Amino acid sequence: MVHAAIKFGIPLVLGTVLVGLGIGLYWILDNVIHKIVKQQMTLSEDSKTYDTWRAPDIPVYMQFFVFDLVNPAEVMSGQKLPWVVQRGPYTYRETRVKENITWNEDGTVSYRQPVTYVFDREMSVGWDSDTVTTINLPLLTVANLVKYEPDWLQYLVEALEKVSDASLFMEIPVKGLMWGYEDPMLEFIQDALKDFGVHIPTEFGIFMGRNGSDDGEYTVYTDAERLNIIKDWQNASSLSWWPDKYANMINGTDGSLAPPFFDPSQPAYIYSSDICRSVYGLYEKDVDIKGISVKRYTSPKKLLADNITNPDNAGFCTPNHDYCLPGGLLNASNCQKGAPVVYSLPHFLYADEHVQLPCLNPNKEEHQTLIDTDYITGVSMRVAKRLQINAHLQRHQDIDDLSKVNDQFYPVVWINETYTIDDASVAKYKSQVALPVKLCKYIPWVVVGIGCLIILITVLALVLRKQKEQSSGGKSGYGSIQNSEDREPLLGGSGNRRV
Repeated sequence: MVHAAIKFGIPLVLGTVLVGLGIGLYWILDNVIHKIVKQQMTLSEDSKTYDTWRAPDIPVYMQFFVFDLVNPAEVMSGQKLPWVVQRGPYTYRETRVKENITWNEDGTVSYRQPVTYVFDREMSVGWDSDTVTTINLPLLTVANLVKYEPDWLQYLVEALEKVSDASLFMEIPVKGLMWGYEDPMLEFIQDALKDFGVHIPTEFGIFMGRNGSDDGEYTVYTDAERLNIIKDWQNASSLSWWPDKYANMINGTDGSLAPPFFDPSQPAYIYSSDICRSVYGLYEKDVDIKGISVKRYTSPKKLLADNITNPDNAGFCTPNHDYCLPGGLLNASNCQKGAPVVYSLPHFLYADEHVQLPCLNPNKEEHQTLIDTDYITGVSMRVAKRLQINAHLQRHQDIDDLSKVNDQFYPVVWINETYTIDDASVAKYKSQVALPVKLCKYIPWVVVGIGCLIILITVLALVLRKQKEQSSGGKSGYGSIQNSEDREPLLGGSGNRRV
């Protein structure tokens, strides 16, 4: 009996211990994983993430899709809406290396990040020397600046337009539109003002001056809990372009890196100097990138909704709440030196119906901004930042080319800045992060499984032994009791024999 208790008791105790150990290991190893990842992801000159953070080796591309106007005369006469044809993409490879890196005593790091663009013919449709018909943004800008000025100044702009042979629509190479060209009207204005000591640039381009330059100094947090969250931009903790405090807040990261083990239920905030404000994405679903499961965040419709649908957006009405644009649009003239620039998602995705153009085809798959982020490290594995640049076209009675146009939002170009983690980085991630994490998650359950298996086998063995004992014990008892009539006579008891 004692032997049986030992025989079956030891496995039962061992199995129970293994189950408890496995459950305990699950919580212990999970905490260990969090601790190790947070230590590794903390930014410092000695951290493993420093070199990748300073000079990312993942290829980044900027794609330009330019809208080529087919019916300029009909638009100028106010007869029809613009009919544009999308050209491109015209693709540029980006190089980003952080410079002037300064480690601050408050746990932050400051840096500047110049960006260099090089045309990539293989990833482009056509050459950036291709010519398109588009709107004359310098003319529109000057007209916008003098709209509420004295009549004589508006007449002067009209005269300069005629003398310089400027027109509301013009043919121009894509390269000039994006990176800069000498504008005849601006040259005339400069010549007229040079005797007064006034100097204005005579060159214009949507991305003029940005090739090889940066957008200002960033100061970000380095600890894992606030990793890459922006503290200051251009030595300021808030913006000054918008009419209220909420709109001027600088929130979130730059979109390339987030704190590890982030909460997917919370919005992911990003500050973008391109559109002069902070934006956010909402978790949509898990997706697979080259065998890595990541969290996808996308820009919701509410982000650029009108101020009635989303009262928070009243802060982006310029110059005040009485001048709010329709849903899907953002007035950026304040941060674009007075140019009537309006931002939207490509093809006016999510914009109000009367803003839409019948020649465009907005769809979420191609035109929505998305960021696919690894939950464990906070590293963005795939990014597609999509933005459309539009011109606010308004009637102007004193300028001939604008005297008949309808009030509308004219699409100029949309951009797609994108990158996807490369194969070498995927292999590195899987070996250094994914595999150890999987092992740490599976080992406790293997231990629990072994413990449960030992317990199960022991219990089965006990049940089988019990059944065997009961079976053998029943047969032995029945055979030991014999009928008195079948007993043999006692020796020497002949008198008891039956005759």
